[in-house]
Amino acid sequence: MHAPSAGLAAALASMRQGQPARAAEECRRLLESSPNDFGARHLLGVALMASGEHEAAEREIARSIAIDPAVPGAHYNRGNALQALGRFDDAVASYDEALRRKPDFAEALRNRGDAFARSGQAAQAIDSYRAALALHPEWSDTWNNLGSLLFAAQRNEDALVAYRSAIAAAPHVATAWDNAGLALQQLGRHEEAIQAHGQALLRAPTFAPAYVRRAMALRHFNRFDEALRDTTRALELDAGSALAHNAHGIVLNDLGRYDEAIAAYEAALSLAPEFAEAHNNLGNALHDAGRFEDALVALDRAIAARPHYAEALGNRGLTLHELQRFDDALVAFDEAIAARPNYAEAWKRRASLRLLQGDYAQGWADYDESLARMRRDDAETPWWKGESLQGKSILLEEPNGFGDALQFWRYVPVLQAMGADVAFHGRASLFRLLRSSPWSVRMLADVPADARFDYRSHLWSMPRLLRTTLDTIPGGVPYIEAESERVARWASLLPANTFNIGIAWQGNPARKVDAGRSVPLRAFAPLASLPGVQLVSLQRTHGLEQLRDLPDGMSVIEPGDDFDAGADAFVDTAALMQSLDLVIASDSAVAHLAGAMGRPTWIALKHVPEWRWLLERDDTPWYPTMRLFRQPARGDWDGVFASMRDAIDDERQRRIKA
Repeated sequence: MHAPSAGLAAALASMRQGQPARAAEECRRLLESSPNDFGARHLLGVALMASGEHEAAEREIARSIAIDPAVPGAHYNRGNALQALGRFDDAVASYDEALRRKPDFAEALRNRGDAFARSGQAAQAIDSYRAALALHPEWSDTWNNLGSLLFAAQRNEDALVAYRSAIAAAPHVATAWDNAGLALQQLGRHEEAIQAHGQALLRAPTFAPAYVRRAMALRHFNRFDEALRDTTRALELDAGSALAHNAHGIVLNDLGRYDEAIAAYEAALSLAPEFAEAHNNLGNALHDAGRFEDALVALDRAIAARPHYAEALGNRGLTLHELQRFDDALVAFDEAIAARPNYAEAWKRRASLRLLQGDYAQGWADYDESLARMRRDDAETPWWKGESLQGKSILLEEPNGFGDALQFWRYVPVLQAMGADVAFHGRASLFRLLRSSPWSVRMLADVPADARFDYRSHLWSMPRLLRTTLDTIPGGVPYIEAESERVARWASLLPANTFNIGIAWQGNPARKVDAGRSVPLRAFAPLASLPGVQLVSLQRTHGLEQLRDLPDGMSVIEPGDDFDAGADAFVDTAALMQSLDLVIASDSAVAHLAGAMGRPTWIALKHVPEWRWLLERDDTPWYPTMRLFRQPARGDWDGVFASMRDAIDDERQRRIKA
């Protein structure tokens, strides 16, 4: 022990009073007469550290160690000075010296963890933090730092434990709550994440990052208006945050406000020109706005800022797909998969490209890979992989949408012919329509806890599992029927001696896949102008506002507010279709319903359609009564409806002659 002299006591008092410069002067005076005074030399180094003079501090503390190397605190303080100088390996060595002399020196363990973390040695940092926390579990900041390292290592469950320990130690600190929210998001527990970010904001209402992060959690529930309020508030608090502008753009893009989203991303990039995520998101928004060439420029910048950026490569492939540069798109998808083999979306996009080109074998193989990388095999009921179904039960599901359920319902009798007892778990609103098919299937809105099945599968997976080729698509159309009493009711809506055409022009705009394939209602005007033709709306929910803005002379019969207003989807639509001369629809569930009913159906397709419609041909092996009309150039709906007008004229003339 070194008992402090009066002069040293005065220097210590100055330090305690927050006057390190005065303490340093007092130490220097002592050292003039006693240059080997350990206490004065060491305290001089500590005072210089407090003043930000790190090089001088490290030099003086090293000189004090030369005087007396046995003092753990001196090695600890030298480690702090070395860490401040960015000499992390040397800092770790100093902390190790302190710990060799005092193994329970918790502060040295903690700061050694900091040095390991700052030098990229995450595993060693985690071990050091854990050792420190075993001695001082009340250190909230250290728990938080440990959580951040675990989070970066994608050990999200462990990170959440650490963040919650930080919260337990200091419930008033907002950052731990906010970080817990991030871990919960990564674990897919988005409702809990929203609550955690909210707790952070209760404690720090001006903490802009928590608004950004809560917005991202809200998106998972399609609560886009709330998310937009959060990103707007984040920008009010910190207009110079590139992260906040980027998040604002993400939510605007969710809402389909593409021009505003593009402006938000550009604002983020003006603040952070090498912000790879913002370049990627800008490319995504430009893609959704139909500005594909501009999207490529933004995505190339994202990849330049971050080589092997899987999401940007995948988005680049999607954009090249839209531009019909299929070979280049395939290369981009290959690169995305090489960059991240578990990137399920890239596998799925490559599958769609191959299926569009008619390469069903490779397309379904890629789709199989996409599922393998998304799916957890820890469910009690195993996923069907093509095993014998004789005497087995299988639970079918369809998470994608009504159109897919209707298209792939044709596979039910194939499974039953294999000996399977088939049940379907889906939205109850579709059950009544599906029961019109000739096959007996148990319909389950919820799967009972005691229900047992041998296998489960998505309907979407049937073509892959049953090795469907273009020549082996199950037929049997029609396999959906309208209810006779409803047919009679809706037939009375239609004028006699008229060519009645049912039209549906818009899908669900909230789904990204709908971008570019919905048709403006005004584009149907050339058909309405034909003598003897009457358009009849089959549209529900989305796009109805366009009926209030028809061009002069365009007439569309509206079935009324009670049309398919009940709990059962499409039962009135199916009934009305039965009495129509023709159905014309965008690529939507209505088109699949008409095809499954075997009704004469025309589809208006965007220039590069979804995979199921293939390329160039005007028919489809999925629906024998369907005819395809393709945009001659991207965005050219006028060309589509000019062709339809001529075709209807031909059909009317044929009927007259008959």
